[in-house]
Amino acid sequence: LKQRTAASRLITVFWPRHSVAMQMVQAAADKVGLGGVLDAAKEAGQNMVGGAFKKMLESVVTETLEWLGPKAGEVAVEKMSEKYSGIPQSAQETGQKAAADAIMGFQDLIMDFCEEAVEAPQAAFKKVGVLMLRACNDGAAKAVMAIMNSMGCACCIKACANVNDIIAKVQEVVQTALKEQVTSTLKSKGAPSMITDKLEWGNPDDDIGEPSKKASPQQEEMS
Repeated sequence: LKQRTAASRLITVFWPRHSVAMQMVQAAADKVGLGGVLDAAKEAGQNMVGGAFKKMLESVVTETLEWLGPKAGEVAVEKMSEKYSGIPQSAQETGQKAAADAIMGFQDLIMDFCEEAVEAPQAAFKKVGVLMLRACNDGAAKAVMAIMNSMGCACCIKACANVNDIIAKVQEVVQTALKEQVTSTLKSKGAPSMITDKLEWGNPDDDIGEPSKKASPQQEEMS
């Protein structure tokens, strides 16, 4: 029941209703001088729902970034192994760590943009999506380069000619996995497909400007 209620409220934010009944209510409120009161009530309701979506988005971002680093490293190892056999375990671990470190470096900025979800959920998600795609690309590149640099010199010389192609393949696979992961996580938290299908990701090179505010520092829970 709670999930259905949350879902219906989120639908209201993403698909504001413009039914005849709603238009009649708005017209009646305007006629008696209460249009501003009704607008304020609607805005307050949207901010409340936007706040709920913000918390959901922050949770999804945290879980996704923790998953994304190892995933990028795993795909980097897989794609490198298709061309070069015998990649040592130490090189694989180095690649996974490089990917995780690069991706987690985006966390604070992403959380800052999550703050904008209170007033503009769709726009905020697009900015967050752009940053997560950038994190994918950076993590993939760092993982491939780390693996290559930790291998023998002969292999490094041979790999240099193909490294950009390998990075591009890793980025493509990880970006697809990212979008699937975020969508499934949002749905698991109660967001219906009507909303997840409506969200826009944007492109890694989109100009999203600077966040309008900073996220509050996360406090560690005392055990």
